[in-house]
Amino acid sequence: LKVLDLPQIHTRPDSQTLLSTLSLLTSTPPSWDCSGSESSDAPSSNSPRNQRRTRRRRAAPRIHVANDMLPRYLTSIIASDLRWIPDEDVKEEIWEQASVRLSERSGRSAMPALTRKFRIPRVTGAAAAEITIHEPALTSGNLGWKTWASSHLLAKRMARLHLPAFFDDKVKNVRLPHHFDILELGAGTGLVGIAAAAILGVRACLTDLPDIVKNLASNVEANHDIISAGSGHVVTSVLDWTAPNEFRIPDLSADGVSDRDEHEVQTHFPVILAADPLYSSEHPQLLVQTIDRWLSREASARVVVELPLRDGYRCEVEDFRSRMRNVGLRVVQEAEEIGYDDWGHGMSDRPGEVRCWWSMWSWETKQ
Repeated sequence: LKVLDLPQIHTRPDSQTLLSTLSLLTSTPPSWDCSGSESSDAPSSNSPRNQRRTRRRRAAPRIHVANDMLPRYLTSIIASDLRWIPDEDVKEEIWEQASVRLSERSGRSAMPALTRKFRIPRVTGAAAAEITIHEPALTSGNLGWKTWASSHLLAKRMARLHLPAFFDDKVKNVRLPHHFDILELGAGTGLVGIAAAAILGVRACLTDLPDIVKNLASNVEANHDIISAGSGHVVTSVLDWTAPNEFRIPDLSADGVSDRDEHEVQTHFPVILAADPLYSSEHPQLLVQTIDRWLSREASARVVVELPLRDGYRCEVEDFRSRMRNVGLRVVQEAEEIGYDDWGHGMSDRPGEVRCWWSMWSWETKQ
């Protein structure tokens, strides 16, 4: 449709017509799998499960209108006094809905709070895990409230990662039931850690700063069933990279997961995960010192990191690589890949491409 096909303000449409039109103009978050980058293990589009999913998506009617003139149309509704509508509460509802529709088309930084669903591949032949993530409305100081492309890519990689601590018989048989398997640094909305627990069936400790952890904990709770179905367990906690020694590993026995043996207190983690953790010049040093403090010294220990290759942060990426080598870690696997993100793409109906680099690190020699 074109904007001129919509009810025009100068014709004085009734309130129900305006509200119905604004409802049909709802813009849902774009799929980040528009590239077809979903695991090849995902069911085909002709499978019964996908046909049912397609019917469910179509149950919520929407209309597509060319975006070039839509902001002006929505602005005309917001600017109108709607004097022909007698009910002041209804007027407020119309103005509010028009404002929300406008913000949905102004890039992620201007959008209201939203909830996304991510389909994360499991092992071959198993149905994907659908993880629900809530993102509060963004502010410049809380970028951890957004799920970034690198987090989505790393979450989808979980089923394909070979982590000796979980898959090598000689190592996994000595895992203690009251110890965490994974520490996630800068967990943000929690997609990576939740995916790890649900896909790999591990015990994960997801950490971030205090302002971020409240929403992080809510997302963990919202995905409790899918985590439990995968035999995983997730706990959230605050970890400040400027003071890594002050972090105290949560007590799993307090969550009823196991009984703690006082002689076997956990002091390190066999696996550390981090996605998009560098967005200031200080972060490489802070991140690496935190990794160095909390990564197990076992030869099976691994760090898995995914970073977007943003033009403005190439120096930070190189600084991170250099500092990781300086503390005795080496890359054992790495690659670049393309992800999708809706950050800063304004009126576009499709998310923008983001080139990312993922890497797995181990100690040079057993410490």
